[in-house]
Amino acid sequence: MGEIGTKGVARAERRRQLVHGAVEELGRRGYASASMADVAERAGVSKSMVHNVFGSKADLAAACLEEVGPGLIASIAAAQTADDPGRRAQETFTAIFGAMAEHRHAWALIKDDTLPEGSPAAALAADYRKQLRTMGTVGTRDVLAAAGLEDPLDHDLLDRIWESIVEETVRWWQDHEDHSAQDMAARLTRLLSVVTLR
Repeated sequence: MGEIGTKGVARAERRRQLVHGAVEELGRRGYASASMADVAERAGVSKSMVHNVFGSKADLAAACLEEVGPGLIASIAAAQTADDPGRRAQETFTAIFGAMAEHRHAWALIKDDTLPEGSPAAALAADYRKQLRTMGTVGTRDVLAAAGLEDPLDHDLLDRIWESIVEETVRWWQDHEDHSAQDMAARLTRLLSVVTLR
């Protein structure tokens, strides 16, 4: 357990440490299954302290999303520059893993469908999911356009395939905690090169 509850820890630093632990707790268990007591135990503080800093579990989830969402979105957006669609896909994966190096469970939190409906946390997650989906759709469209394919059903299917690849890759990474973000980026680059015969 950490030293978050130690006297003399600045409130801002305590908040940062609590958010860091809560992202992992909420990402691992899901919002509906995780509790403030779980977060407190992971941080080595009392449940009342977590409530004192954040108020409610929904407020804590919103703080976690505000911590991880913008960086993930910005990192992926910055990777969308390569003219070659295959290269762009590889750089997108590198961006995803790089952005999640500190918060490995950020993706699971953003994708959590148990966040309370109508809450700021649910709204944030929905907005991040929309931005991720939009970037993915643009990327798959460009891949098809480079191949001279214009069938909208091809685009729809490739969107789903791409989303599945990302989801399963991130899930696999969570089950293999010995892999760093750099390890995962290298592994995916290697596998994509094989699959696309590049």
